[in-house]
Amino acid sequence: MESINDVLSWLTDHESAFSAIAALVVIFGVVLSPLGAGIRGILSGRGNSKQNQVSVSAATGAEETNVPTTQDFLTTPPPLITDKPSIAVLPFVNMSKDEDKEFFADGMTEDIITGLSCDSRLFVIARNSTFAYKGQSPDIRTVGKELGVRYVLEGSIRPVGDRLRITVQLIETETGSHIWADKIDRPVTEIFDIQDDVVDNLVTTLCANLSVAEGKRARRQAPENIKAWELCIDAEMSWIGLRTTAGMVEAQALAKKATEIEPGYALGWAMLAYFSSINIAYLITDDNAKTAKQVDQLINKAAVLAPDDPTVLGYIGYTYGIIGKASTGLSYLERSLASNPNSGFVRYAYGAALSFTSQLEDALTQCEIFFRQSPKDSNMGAVCFSQSLTLSLMGRYLEAEQAASMGIKHQPSFPWLHVARAWALSGLERHEEAQGAMGLARELAPHFSQSKVEKWCRLYFQKDDAERFNSFLRLAWPES
Repeated sequence: MESINDVLSWLTDHESAFSAIAALVVIFGVVLSPLGAGIRGILSGRGNSKQNQVSVSAATGAEETNVPTTQDFLTTPPPLITDKPSIAVLPFVNMSKDEDKEFFADGMTEDIITGLSCDSRLFVIARNSTFAYKGQSPDIRTVGKELGVRYVLEGSIRPVGDRLRITVQLIETETGSHIWADKIDRPVTEIFDIQDDVVDNLVTTLCANLSVAEGKRARRQAPENIKAWELCIDAEMSWIGLRTTAGMVEAQALAKKATEIEPGYALGWAMLAYFSSINIAYLITDDNAKTAKQVDQLINKAAVLAPDDPTVLGYIGYTYGIIGKASTGLSYLERSLASNPNSGFVRYAYGAALSFTSQLEDALTQCEIFFRQSPKDSNMGAVCFSQSLTLSLMGRYLEAEQAASMGIKHQPSFPWLHVARAWALSGLERHEEAQGAMGLARELAPHFSQSKVEKWCRLYFQKDDAERFNSFLRLAWPES
């Protein structure tokens, strides 16, 4: 058996040669461990103590791979990840004529990405970037180049009565050759077991080093009522990428309905807390303290129900930042990233929290990691906003203006990006341009007032920084 382990160790250390002997890897993987043995989770590192220090390294990005300088990946493809197996999971195709079943396909895709992300030996592209391909039939080799990954998983899902028929296939992007495929026919009620099976089989195929793996599944809390899960997915889709007031209201309503259908489902409460907190960030509430108190109660419900679920922890951490308690949110975000270091959503939330707690260099590092993990992310604008604010806090106004402008290209309807650009332009003493940028912000969000934005600054920034930004605001605010 030692000789087999030596071969497997060589395969893991020489991933670039992996596809040529993929069949051998699969055979060894099957011999060494039953498929579905519960590999999903953080797997122990072979003789490398750094891989076990997940609470620090995964959160800070110290173990992250190939972090590039800032670039717009819309026009410049990212470099290929070569130091570990890299994979993108394309949105599963809903083969049913019933569009209401679309959530099965989206939910399957999201949970498989989460499951794979919990293995620290893999580099997994964040969900939002792969969802940019939804509804398309892209050439896999093109996807590999655009995302900088070696493997792509694609699949389809067909609900038939009370059963699901799933097909999945793993493809090497350089050659377009198929490495592994599977077909599954199971009851709808077993959807989470199906996701675990797919993840386990993929980890077997990609990593092979199963003889030393003592994994654990992601501590995900599965709902009893699948409708609650569907509502949470719909809520996220209503908000993600658009960030409009109408989308926020719809997301709040869907998350609230999920908590009513299943009061014991933590994700519903965590998402309701997050969407409710945006009333503060978008200057909608007139009483920040009252809203924050209500949000705190929702956070507590989620934390009690699922204290170790990485997705729940991520929403809690980000929500704390939005209500002005970023230092409290940091520990939740770090715990979330320790379990799932490939979550783009949690990554940019962590960067924002670092910025609001004046850890500016670390905040920029998290932005860079996000850009590489999710180069086609629909939340790119929000990350550019956070990056622009951080650069302005550092007095790097030209770079801050460039970051805001890049964000506007991705997300032109996000009013805060125009505010951030106005602040940076004021720092550059380009006051007329700053007034134009602030005017665009007010067109997108007529309820924004100078006093409300000043109050926003005092909530999120240190006293001196808040005063500096408010002085910029007064210079940029258009005359009535």
